[in-house]
Amino acid sequence: MTFFPKIKSLKYSAGQTLIETLVALFILIMGVSAAAGLAVYALSSSTGVIKQIVANGLAREGIEAVRNMRDTNWLKDTLLINGCYDYTTSTANKANCYANWLSREYCLDPTKNNGVNCSGVGLSTATFFLSFDSSLLSPWIFNKDGSKFGLNFDSANSGNGGYYGGGSTGVDCTNGTGRSDYCRKIIITQDATAPFNQDVGALVKVQSQVWWIDKKCPRVVDYNLAPASCKIELDSYLTNWKNY
Repeated sequence: MTFFPKIKSLKYSAGQTLIETLVALFILIMGVSAAAGLAVYALSSSTGVIKQIVANGLAREGIEAVRNMRDTNWLKDTLLINGCYDYTTSTANKANCYANWLSREYCLDPTKNNGVNCSGVGLSTATFFLSFDSSLLSPWIFNKDGSKFGLNFDSANSGNGGYYGGGSTGVDCTNGTGRSDYCRKIIITQDATAPFNQDVGALVKVQSQVWWIDKKCPRVVDYNLAPASCKIELDSYLTNWKNY
């Protein structure tokens, strides 16, 4: 009887070496790391997208709120018959219009200071904070202020859907109790160059600027200081088109 065939079989049998094990572990670790990195990136991207969607909504809200203020001024004002410039004819001052469309209830005129609701200083551009306070009869707050751009989130109001606002006095866009990750600034610019220099025919530019705080978006006090990827601006133009 001989045992050589069995010894030969053991000698040449295949097995897993230490190097092969290390290579397999390396491949496994690389695959798990890549999957984990992709998951973290996807989560971070989704958070960033949510922030942009909310910021876009807040910017649109700013534009619509100012437009509604213009419309409220129309409703509160008295129609002036044949007292405004008529752009459709060569004869001036024969159009009907709402002469106080910039300052009747809400003051959208940065150049005017009437001691009542307008606090302009004669400049064509002014910055405002826009807030919302459901406890007030007129819930929209629109004040000329150079720093109160912060927004607090109140989840218990507005049909339990919540809203962003700064109360009746506004809040700074800094860290503080109740501060949300968003800040908003409204800029009103009045253009009185021709042909908008006729009576109450001014063109009003509204800029609604929103910036937010995120992983790569530090908290800053002004829109101009925020990184480009952490802010959004929407613009609109308002006119007293009821002149025409």
